[in-house]
Amino acid sequence: MNPLRHSLLAAASLCLASTGMANPLRAVICECDSPPMVEFADVARSKPAGGLIKDMVDLIAGQLKMPTQYIVLSRRRVDLALRQGHVDLVCFTSRQWTSQPEDLLWTGPTVPQVERILLHRQDKLDVRGYQDLRGLNIGLMLGFHYPPLEPMLRDGSLRATYQTDHVANFRLLERHLVGAVISTDLQIALYLKNNPEAKSQLVMSDLVFSTTPTECAIPKASPINANKVIQAVQQLRERGAFDQLMETYRSPLQ
Repeated sequence: MNPLRHSLLAAASLCLASTGMANPLRAVICECDSPPMVEFADVARSKPAGGLIKDMVDLIAGQLKMPTQYIVLSRRRVDLALRQGHVDLVCFTSRQWTSQPEDLLWTGPTVPQVERILLHRQDKLDVRGYQDLRGLNIGLMLGFHYPPLEPMLRDGSLRATYQTDHVANFRLLERHLVGAVISTDLQIALYLKNNPEAKSQLVMSDLVFSTTPTECAIPKASPINANKVIQAVQQLRERGAFDQLMETYRSPLQ
């Protein structure tokens, strides 16, 4: 584990050790997430063991001096759990990504999500704008939204192949079964780092597809004291804890 990441999480653990609070902070994790966002300890993807999102929640729980309970749900069930208050916290999300932003209380920005376009080197594509993707079959994530591409998807000038995890899209691109893939910079970089043969075949376009500030959110239906959670996130942000954590995931990938 990166030393800085270890020290951040150790500090959170010390906070937890000093509390006798029994009620856990119930954090929802989407089973669709993959490393480095979430690392699962089991094939069934039911036990989060690490990753950026889990580390963020652990920092918040440590600041609140609360134990954490992770609830893993499918993407389609996350919104329902939030609306009904069956969970207390969701992180690495955006008001644009949920169907009921008005049912949630928002913490303010934590870390950004940066989406990039991954291409095959042999195609020698020069993608400087969205229109340069016309005519391609592009690998996208099922259930995700890609507003800049919607007009081309509707008129058929761009085709899409949808997968439930990012790695499946990367492998399709390696085999030339899609012409491009959109994914986050951290997921692309981790895949290329772990697969040297892919690094020689695939390349990120200079065009940044999107940059979205993400937040954590607390359901209004949750019994937790939302103001305390928002205050904890603000304190962590002000002391640079989220930025430091992000760097521990970026630095090995650069």
